[in-house]
Formats: sequence, structure tokens, C-alpha cells
Amino acid sequence: MRHVLMVLILTAALSACASVDRPTPVPLSPAAERGQQFVLRACAGCHAVASGGASPNAVAPAFASIRMRHTAISLERSLAEIAREGHGEMPPIYMTSAEMADIVAYIESVEPAAEAPPSRGSGPRYAAVDTRR
Repeated sequence: MRHVLMVLILTAALSACASVDRPTPVPLSPAAERGQQFVLRACAGCHAVASGGASPNAVAPAFASIRMRHTAISLERSLAEIAREGHGEMPPIYMTSAEMADIVAYIESVEPAAEAPPSRGSGPRYAAVDTRR
């Protein structure tokens, strides 16, 4: 009996922990869903395509970061250039104008990343001064 009670208490505690502070995902528009499917196939190998997380390729910016740096128009222009010429290490990727619009819709749906706290060693460095004399 004691064992059953303990299992029930642990189950209740774990289920409460699992539901704390998890925002309900906002449903994507049909265009954003199509864009998500495209980027999962073509971009996720190098870029972090969802909110949060680091990109598999350290040089490839996360989509949350891209969202913060571009407007919808500049995203479409960048995607058109990538389709023609590639970008940096990225080869040209064939995309129709409809696929580009879907990708823009998806990127605009990605939640911006929370700013990371400064890493140790970033910022000004000061020499330690011993004031005990």
C-alpha cells in the first residue's frame, strides 16, 4: 500500500513539473507550415530552424536570429539571392517564389531567441588589484 501511494505521489509531482512554464504552441498558418517542411528538409542540417537552440554549423545563424535582423522584404531578397548564387558556405538552393514566401512566413513565426547571458571572459577585463595592505 505504501508503495502504491508513493508511486501516485511521484507521478503527480512529475506531471506537475512537466506542465510548468511550457507555453502553448501557436498554430502555424498553412504557408508557415509549408515553409517549416521546406526548411526542415533543406536548411536544418546547418541552421537552427526552430526557436532556441544552436545551429549544427556554428557559422550558420539560427532562424530566430535571422528573424530579428530582416524584414519580410529583405528575407525574400536574401532567399532569391541564395536560390541564384548561394551564400558563404551555402550552395544555391532551388526555391520557387511560392516556396520563398512560405519560408518567409515560417521564419516570421519563429520566436526570437532570448538573449544569452554574457559568457565568461566577454566584456572588459580588469586586472585584479590587491587592496589588502
